[in-house]
Amino acid sequence: MLAGGYRGTTMPAIAAEADVSVGLLYRYFASKEELYLAMCDAVTQSQLDELAIQMSDIRDVRERLESAVGFFVESLEAERWGPIVTAGWAEADIRPALRDMLRRRCDQIRAFAAMFVREAIARGEIEPDLDVEEHSLAVAMLLDGVVAHQAESGDRFDPDLVRRAVIGLVGLPLRS
Repeated sequence: MLAGGYRGTTMPAIAAEADVSVGLLYRYFASKEELYLAMCDAVTQSQLDELAIQMSDIRDVRERLESAVGFFVESLEAERWGPIVTAGWAEADIRPALRDMLRRRCDQIRAFAAMFVREAIARGEIEPDLDVEEHSLAVAMLLDGVVAHQAESGDRFDPDLVRRAVIGLVGLPLRS
């Protein structure tokens, strides 16, 4: 995200950063909000697709969990997409399209977590009576908490501690 954040960034500044003309941006996106929404949707889906591929060959449930959480924390730190999400949170109460995008993002994370849990139940790695919907919502809220924690921690963000904390909580229902 550019230094001015969502509110302080203009289409000309985005065009300059992307080394394209302002007219080209407007050819594809009617507004900054439309560009932001398209980018967020694309990034979220791309990350989930990449994670699914990464996890497809991992058979051990704890290793799959460590891989998924590691991917989330590493991409948050390396790609610095957290401010994009927090900017959306800040505007969601006055911009219905942003709220809808954030809901889609949450739904995608929940669906991924639910898939993970259902597969683990089918393999006998989690008790079959675990409430999948409840657990997947808790995971989505916890991951959003990681994004908020990074925003408030700044350079004190400790990815290893965060990774261990999330794995510790999300991994509680796993059988040894």
